[in-house]
Amino acid sequence: MHWEPNALIPLLSVILYGVLFLVVTFSRSSTQIQERRIFREYLLAMLLWSVSAFLVLVGIGGVVFEFRLMLVAALGSMVAIFRFVQTVLGRRWRWAVWVYLYAAAAMTISMFTNWVVVSASVQAGVLSYEFAPQVVLVAGPGYVLYIYSLIQLMRGYRTSENPHQRNRLRYLISGLGLVIVTSVVNFTPLGRYPIDIAGNGINALFIAYAILRHNLLDIRVVIRKSLLYSIPTVLIGTGYFLVISLALRLFDLYSGLGIFILSLIVAILTALVAQPLRDKAQSWIDRLFFREKYHSGLMLQRLSSQAASILDLDIITNLILEETTSILHIEKAAFLLKRVESEEFFLTTQKGMASNAMIQLSKNHPIALWFSNHDQLLTRHDLSVAPQFKALWGREREELERIEAELFIPLKVKGKLVGIFAVGVKRSEEGFSQDDQLTLTTLANQVAVTIENARLYTAEQHRRQELGTLYEMARILVVSDDVETVLNSIAEHVIKNVHATFARILTMEKGGEFLCRTTYPIRNIGNDLGIGKIEPLSTKKYYQRAINLGKALVLDWDDPAFNENDRHDLFLDLAKSLCISPLLVGDEPVGLLVLGEARRTTREPFDPDKLKLVNAISDQAASGLQRAILHEQLEESLVQTVLALAKAMDARDAYTQDHSQRMAAITEALCRKLDIDEEQIQAIRSAAALHDIGKIGVPDEILRKPGPLTSQEWDSMKRHPKIGADILAPVIKFTHIAPIIIAHHEKFDGSGYPYGLKGDQIPMGARILAVVDAYIAIIDERVYRKARSHKEAISELVKYSGSQFDPTVVDEFLKLVSEGSKDLAA
Repeated sequence: MHWEPNALIPLLSVILYGVLFLVVTFSRSSTQIQERRIFREYLLAMLLWSVSAFLVLVGIGGVVFEFRLMLVAALGSMVAIFRFVQTVLGRRWRWAVWVYLYAAAAMTISMFTNWVVVSASVQAGVLSYEFAPQVVLVAGPGYVLYIYSLIQLMRGYRTSENPHQRNRLRYLISGLGLVIVTSVVNFTPLGRYPIDIAGNGINALFIAYAILRHNLLDIRVVIRKSLLYSIPTVLIGTGYFLVISLALRLFDLYSGLGIFILSLIVAILTALVAQPLRDKAQSWIDRLFFREKYHSGLMLQRLSSQAASILDLDIITNLILEETTSILHIEKAAFLLKRVESEEFFLTTQKGMASNAMIQLSKNHPIALWFSNHDQLLTRHDLSVAPQFKALWGREREELERIEAELFIPLKVKGKLVGIFAVGVKRSEEGFSQDDQLTLTTLANQVAVTIENARLYTAEQHRRQELGTLYEMARILVVSDDVETVLNSIAEHVIKNVHATFARILTMEKGGEFLCRTTYPIRNIGNDLGIGKIEPLSTKKYYQRAINLGKALVLDWDDPAFNENDRHDLFLDLAKSLCISPLLVGDEPVGLLVLGEARRTTREPFDPDKLKLVNAISDQAASGLQRAILHEQLEESLVQTVLALAKAMDARDAYTQDHSQRMAAITEALCRKLDIDEEQIQAIRSAAALHDIGKIGVPDEILRKPGPLTSQEWDSMKRHPKIGADILAPVIKFTHIAPIIIAHHEKFDGSGYPYGLKGDQIPMGARILAVVDAYIAIIDERVYRKARSHKEAISELVKYSGSQFDPTVVDEFLKLVSEGSKDLAA
């Protein structure tokens, strides 16, 4: 065995990883057992890596064996961190099993064969080693795995909305990146120095900081300042030993007198230099772990001056919590403010508590009743010994436990209780002194009026926002009677004002079923939210509850009454809370507005202010939707009337029936030949099918007259395009085809009727109908003449191309019939 200064680095790394392993093993944590177990495996692998490096450098055991053990431990750490990333990010990769098999094989080969490590030795504290060429097959995939794990952690960091989780991941990413960079040095000439172990040690410090400062894995370690202050003393002592060792090597001193003199000189220098360094180190620890020593007077003065100019409730309460928790080193704190409507106290703002904490105290809660008649604060000890609190109900006691407060301080304005300031324990484990309690009581008295003013101001802002929202929504609903437009407007408007994750609007169908007519997610959630589908039967009981209640009903994901099918059918697998608001016209339901909130915040996702706004929107939306539905029904009646007229026209004239159907088929083919877009094609096809509907207003004796028409009869016949357009124009579904109907007898040179339009003044659909109508009219047998041949019809079209017909349409029609489409006219 030989002791070298280089061995200090792996020794420190061993100590750090050993302590971390014990902390993770024996500390209490709410994290899943699997996460902690896998992280322990990672720490154990890093500990083995450091131990092996230490044994190599001090010459205990076989150098080759221990060097191979270092390599195996490094591979083990790569696999462990890969498993940890899978678990902490909640991801599973099917190919992971191949990673484990490959790692097992690589570790076995590295440990028990010469295929990876050929030789290793230590001379004068410097490590020399030789890798076999096959090391690439072991180290390469290992580094790929390390880098892949690092990338996944970075993705988790970017996508996480939890600031605590982001802080935790940040230090894991930094430490892991450092390990990757420093371990690559092993494949360079610098590999003989323990640079990789130094990187491991720094990684351990990152992990320790993440545990102490950000509760990595939800591990909460309370360390007194005296223990932390011992750290710089240990580091200075270690530095002293390192300086002595280096000096002995530098001056080659081995005699007792030389060592004594050198030690004395170093001791004197250390006394002069170390104490300032220790003071600075303690100051750094104060800033890092406990922040600066608080100055109550300065904090109160700062908050008093800042709070006076702030009327936003969230800003002022968060500012107070940030200051008090930072300056007084408090782990948790919260405000429970009174709501005027219910007189209950709701958790409004918090710091250090679970992000999904939703706590409320009733107006008859013993603490609220106590503060109504007393101005003094309450301690946790008071609650356990005072007679009036010994009879707390189980639910009331559970509410207090969830707050995890050490002190409860009343917020009063003119003697009336408007809120409660709850303060948790100090990070240093010390109790609250009389000065602390006086500071917090003074703070509560100072900010109570400010908080109440901010609350009233916020309530007024919400009221104005509600009025503005309802006005804007009324304006939007007035301009449209189309059901889909109305539904989309309601969904978009409610999401923008209520700030939920998604909205669904269901309409009640004739059979009592609910149909999802529209959805509006605030972002892409990878689900169509059931649009266009009938709601599952399992949801009906919840929807009926909301209808019977007559106002918004809130359902929470963790309601024990739900089973997995219920959660899936209600889309509670995409949301933590659901708000179901009935759309009622009088007492009759026309549909439901369903809002989902996926985010977990300290506030209720659907608090009374939001529910009030949702109910108001629902009332207005119900009226708008009912009007749109009635309009839709009227529109459908008009459509059916038009179709009935068309059938009546067909019954009057068998030619018209066959003619219209063939017109529609040939027209669609010609439109596609002309590269007209699909929406226009369908419009022109509908126009073709209905183009002669205006003949319903032409007497039978004119329609069926076998001989030539008189001028008066022609005038009557020429009115049928206008009659047809007038019939279709009031029907929204047919409004866009009315211009085609009225112009289908216009001629390209302007000699047509009823308006004498020419060229591009004539809608393209009408120009297409004119060509197809003429072609079919020529080849069909009419009451006043016999049918003519296809060749004659084509000759007529060519003859009048440019005068009666659009030459472009005629050219494309000729191509169409030449390709065999003339069979459509047969």
